[in-house]
Amino acid sequence: MRILKAPLHVSAFLAALLAAPAAHAAVAVDYVMYVGGAKIGTLTLSATLERQRYQLETRIKTEEVAGTTENATLTLFAAGAQEENAVKPQIFTSDYVTASGLSSQLQITFNETGPASVLALPPPKRKPDLLSDFHKKGALDPVSALLALSPALSAASKGAPCGAPVPVFDGWRRFDITVAYEGETNLEADEGYSGPTHKCEGRLTPVAGYSADAMTRLKEDPQRVEVWLAPLNAAGFLVPVRIIAPTPYGGAVIRSTEIREY
Repeated sequence: MRILKAPLHVSAFLAALLAAPAAHAAVAVDYVMYVGGAKIGTLTLSATLERQRYQLETRIKTEEVAGTTENATLTLFAAGAQEENAVKPQIFTSDYVTASGLSSQLQITFNETGPASVLALPPPKRKPDLLSDFHKKGALDPVSALLALSPALSAASKGAPCGAPVPVFDGWRRFDITVAYEGETNLEADEGYSGPTHKCEGRLTPVAGYSADAMTRLKEDPQRVEVWLAPLNAAGFLVPVRIIAPTPYGGAVIRSTEIREY
């Protein structure tokens, strides 16, 4: 069994769509995750944003559920710079460990043109299909991509807090994330955040690094993620408070349980 793979690209949607922060802002958001109505784990997003720097971490903990997930933790970290409305990642790491002792690590470093090096432990059994330096040029890691999707780069002041397509490289594959704005709505929940939100729909488009079968399947049936974003007025940005995403085991619902501003 593995950690539930609505993989890294869903973590990008999940991490947040962050608008222009104050001179310094920090927030942590706790979530609970369900698949088919059964709780499978928790997620915590931590973000520290400054005018020219950012650090983001997403930690996913899954519980053992027969046929779907096991006790495991996936930690994603990204850091970099924000320069003239452009996101410039410097490092991305992924650390996965299970209760049974299995583990894997991934590190991507970046230069001015995009991903510069990839270190994976254990090493991959095969190289990604049809993935070249041309495909990786200008791509962001899955977590830093959330900043490029943010309204800070263009549309927030115009009332459309979702951005343009963003190229993403997760160490193995290149895909584009497109987020379309669907309007304002009032979210009602028995637990966690209730109140005004902006609703967006995210879509993944495969570019390179996929098998031929996966490429065909994803192009014919693009993976879509629905995201509800709530404003944090004190910190000056938006965070996702509810996410609905497809998984191989049924629809996943991820909802916030606590939001902490620092």
